[in-house]
Amino acid sequence: MAIITINSANIDREHICCAIGNDKANQARALTKKDWMRERFKDGLVFKRLNERGKVFIE
Repeated sequence: MAIITINSANIDREHICCAIGNDKANQARALTKKDWMRERFKDGLVFKRLNERGKVFIE
């Protein structure tokens, strides 16, 4: 089990949908969330997720 820190360098390839859902209806929400996160990283946002199946994240 590993904790992954998602940041501006890896957000395009990392999965954040554990926080939102990964079905077709939620894909737009995930993209919107990633756009929001990119801006917040500049303010010091830290987003970590567990590399396990389930909804485990720290924001």
